[in-house]
Amino acid sequence: MLTRSISLALLLWGIILCGPIQAAGLELPEPLPLLQPPPAERVELGRMLFFDRRLSGDGTMSCAVCHDPQRGYADGRALSGAYPTTRHWRHTQSLINVAYLDVFLWDGRSTSLEEQAEGPIHSSFEMNLHLDFLVEKLRETPGYPELFHAAYQSETTRQTISAALADFQRSLIVRDTPFDAFLAGDSDALSSDARRGLELFYGKAACSRCHSGPLLSDQKFHNTGVGETEELLSDPQRRAARNFFLVQVGLERGERDPGRYAVTRDPADQGAFRTPPLRQVAETAPYMHNGSLATLEEVIAFYNRGGGSDPDKSPLLRPLELTAEEKSALLAFLHSLTGTVPVVRPPALP
Repeated sequence: MLTRSISLALLLWGIILCGPIQAAGLELPEPLPLLQPPPAERVELGRMLFFDRRLSGDGTMSCAVCHDPQRGYADGRALSGAYPTTRHWRHTQSLINVAYLDVFLWDGRSTSLEEQAEGPIHSSFEMNLHLDFLVEKLRETPGYPELFHAAYQSETTRQTISAALADFQRSLIVRDTPFDAFLAGDSDALSSDARRGLELFYGKAACSRCHSGPLLSDQKFHNTGVGETEELLSDPQRRAARNFFLVQVGLERGERDPGRYAVTRDPADQGAFRTPPLRQVAETAPYMHNGSLATLEEVIAFYNRGGGSDPDKSPLLRPLELTAEEKSALLAFLHSLTGTVPVVRPPALP
């Protein structure tokens, strides 16, 4: 107990003196930096588009259907919602703090928020609306042309639509977690269990090998051995959506999600997915690219086993041999990554 107390004292002293902590054998990141927010009129226009179901082919889908503000800008489902009569084949990721990301989507095929914003709109199994048709719809919707001119000094175009959606997403910042306060020097921001979990996260459990930096993501791609789910393997509509995607990107139909390989064609990327940031992770269950793990307890147990059994699994994963007390402490730390989600309500639409 005395040794642990000394270790924690050194850790806290490192926070006070060093900013990023390099004490007790740990190297912790700086808190998330402040970002310059987009102009308010652009954020507001993006908010309208985000909630507007006219962005879908039959008027039933909006961005907020799958990125629900009440669910941490995810949707709480194992596999994403989809356009009526179709089904999706991957899990919805949260939009919290996407302004800090360099690549987007599970396989990283989008390199900007603007590019990412266009994808779901024209996807046959998401919103199913041709982008050029959307331009004409919004140009003929009273109120929208004036809003685009005010925000971008431009007509309504594909570029200004995706820019507005991207600027709204850039406003979805959470950087007031207990972990951020702890990094900034508040030694009381974390409970004793969460502090022990922090030591494990950056130490024995080695979570920070991939969940590193201020976002708690290295923004790289790793195969953790997550297996295919029975729901995906047995559902013809989900299989059809995935096969459609595979054919569209020039791959053969198959029984597994290729992950990053679909972008790079590098065999080392087979089954690899982008490391998700962990901010708000306790409120955005389920987990993994296919939603196959329902709780954080299951996630911890998965990594404690050394991940899944995929032959292409990353060599970084190994059994951790965490005790029940250590798993509980790690869970407490993950809960300390929860902050205040921006309150965004559906606006009055043109």
